Amino acid sequence: MARLSGIQRVMEVGMMISCAFSFFLLLSLAYFHPSDPGWSQAGMQIDVQNLMGPVGAYLADILLFTFGVTAYLVPFALAFVGWFIFLHIKSVVELDYLTITLRLVGIILLVFGFTGIASINFDDFYRVSAGGAMGDIISDALLPYFSFVGTVLLLLCFFLTGCTLATGISWFQFIDSIGASVIYTGKMLITLPSKLSTLSLPDLRKSIGKPKDDDFYDSPNQDIHITSLRAEPPAPEKKAPTFTIPAEIFDDLAEPTSTLFTKSNIKANVTQANAARTAAANSDSTQQGRVDALAPRESLLDDESSTANVPLGCEDLSANAKAPVHAEPPLASSESLPVDTPKALLPSFDLLQRADKVENPITPEELQGIARLLEAKLADFNIQATVVDVLPGPVITRFELDLAPGIKVSKITTLAKDLARAMSAISVRVVEVIPGKSVIGLELPNTHREMVRLSEVIGCAAFQDNPSPLTMVLGADISGEPVIVDLASMPHLLVAGTTGSGKSVGVNVMILSLLYKSTPEDVRLIMIDPKMLELSVYEGIPHLLTGVVTDMKEASNALRWCVGEMERRYRLMSALGVRNLKGYNRKVKLAKEAGQPILDPLWKFEESMETRAPELEKLPSIVVIIDEFADMMMIVGKKVEELIARIAQKARAAGIHLILATQRPSVDVITGLIKANIPTRIAFQVSSKIDSRTILDQQGAESLLGMGDMLYNPPGSSITTRVHGAFVDDHEVHAVVADWKARGAPNYIDEILNGDATGDILLPGELAEKNTDEEYDAVYDHALEFVTETRKVSISSIQRKFRIGYNRAARIVEQLEQNGVVSTAGHNGNREVLAPPPRKD
Repeated sequence: MARLSGIQRVMEVGMMISCAFSFFLLLSLAYFHPSDPGWSQAGMQIDVQNLMGPVGAYLADILLFTFGVTAYLVPFALAFVGWFIFLHIKSVVELDYLTITLRLVGIILLVFGFTGIASINFDDFYRVSAGGAMGDIISDALLPYFSFVGTVLLLLCFFLTGCTLATGISWFQFIDSIGASVIYTGKMLITLPSKLSTLSLPDLRKSIGKPKDDDFYDSPNQDIHITSLRAEPPAPEKKAPTFTIPAEIFDDLAEPTSTLFTKSNIKANVTQANAARTAAANSDSTQQGRVDALAPRESLLDDESSTANVPLGCEDLSANAKAPVHAEPPLASSESLPVDTPKALLPSFDLLQRADKVENPITPEELQGIARLLEAKLADFNIQATVVDVLPGPVITRFELDLAPGIKVSKITTLAKDLARAMSAISVRVVEVIPGKSVIGLELPNTHREMVRLSEVIGCAAFQDNPSPLTMVLGADISGEPVIVDLASMPHLLVAGTTGSGKSVGVNVMILSLLYKSTPEDVRLIMIDPKMLELSVYEGIPHLLTGVVTDMKEASNALRWCVGEMERRYRLMSALGVRNLKGYNRKVKLAKEAGQPILDPLWKFEESMETRAPELEKLPSIVVIIDEFADMMMIVGKKVEELIARIAQKARAAGIHLILATQRPSVDVITGLIKANIPTRIAFQVSSKIDSRTILDQQGAESLLGMGDMLYNPPGSSITTRVHGAFVDDHEVHAVVADWKARGAPNYIDEILNGDATGDILLPGELAEKNTDEEYDAVYDHALEFVTETRKVSISSIQRKFRIGYNRAARIVEQLEQNGVVSTAGHNGNREVLAPPPRKD
């Protein structure tokens, strides 16, 4: 059992003392006797009848004399305050002086109002007033001026105002909820007769005679059924409002700001952003049956365990509505394959939590004030700029500025921190280039940040209508439009971000996107999780080619298997005369439909027990997901970098894709070899500009807000896109995984983790590995940690450090060299440590 820290001990002891004292006061007040000696009188009897003794009688007398019947609420109030501080110590510490002052004033008004009302409306309690001395003082002071009714109204106002200031309860919302409940109840009572009239029962005749055509008497054993309620007609679908921003606001940039930045223009932008984010909540859900394409896996995917797929946040856009902006261009028709008719439904969107969308509280007047302030602060730094457009979003607001002639963008970039201080913002990001516009952008964080949930993005048409099985969701852009990408066109992805930046949640969103888009026949996964925490939840889903890999030696074998599978697929495509995996699957499918299946051209009689070559089947895409490949490189060595580079160079046409994630975007992890072969990158919040340049080749990631805020660098472009990552909770991940597990067990391939580096999967200059389990040295792991920390390696240093013999130390150094941890000995006998240093938490 873990021991408590210092502050935890103090808080727990304080909680116990608070509860004990509150219970003591409660019993003292419950057993109060007016004849006991106390603070307000001297009792005539020596024996105290209060259960808590003289101290309890004294405290009860003070409370009752001061507050009257309100004193019975004091023990509960003390217990609640102690419990609240114990559970919410962090939020209590973060309270500002204004909040504390308002709550204290609220408590005082609450006590004044309650005691005053009790004093003038209730009879005396024992020998004291019902409101106590405090209530008598307040009521006696108000009654001569406001009479009885006025005093009651004023004290009631004190009570309600104090309750709002102390607890934050909104009485207007309370009244609205009561009104909504009354209206709902009234509608139910009005529609109840019409619903009851839909119930039909057969006439039960008491007479002996009956008509000859009565079906009920002809079939006496027939059951009597009550018809179900008639379904109400679906409500008309609400479409997002369309609007047009006046073009004349961009005609003359030299005019004063008042003519360019009007209230109507700001309101149009706010309406556009709100409409894009709330259209999902206003649209009616429509059931869409989506079927699995697995013909040979009928036993794996059971139709009975499937549920209907109801997309959330999906809307039908009219022809005049603005088309959503996506990070990926639409796929060419020649590259898209016809979608097969599935046999089993994909998971339902009901497994995801619906988004509670609220309208952005910021008003056009507030945006206009911020724009004026921004112009004034830039003028303080001798920068003349005019705000020409404002784009409010769920997390940040972009202000587009037209700079005066001669003003360089680099001058504003260097003032980003000064602008953040002047605008009282956490950070300010400068967008130097906006495609298609001659302005720059300044992105300021919103005061009220909205959460972008996966359920409101994954149900959009851009995701549903994309024919690629590797379609993934990233989140929403700065204006709230969904950002959908295709892993097949990347074809590999590099993700980096510090701890707490939302990197792990982003990887989970990508995985769930694949699980909602593709079946095990279309996409198979290999997951490598050195931390044994992030990806272990996906263990057992049918998409996996092997179990979640946590041992780094097995991870190296998995990458080698991918290299071998890549080479095998290339030989198959070469034999069939196709250029990529899509062409291969199309040709295999057409041959089967024609009744002439293609036999495996790589089959060899002497290597198989079969007498005939097997038929070629559809090959799925393979996605390799490595959660923390920096730890993998540190343990396995530089061979991991070479394996990743080899896969990244050639595996696109073979349908093998990589998703690499790390929280250490340093040059010894994201090396030049990896960056050269993985052009598509995502940067979450990083700690410095150097890390941002390492992952994106440009700064900007250090100014992100965290919690899923990212910069996406699409393939073939140097212009990054800011994306607010979608959020998915742990229970949603477990629900989707459980849904896939219910369809059947995965079909693992044992050769992935147990295969040896032989044949065409050997790296240049590498020999075939032998089984060295019997020669494994227990000191090797400690020697590896010692070498990577000290950055020095020699046989004598290992011999002295671990007090072992020369031959044993020499074998350990040779193993370090074979595993790529250290280099070969130079002309002077020195070796260079190639593996990165261990991560320090």
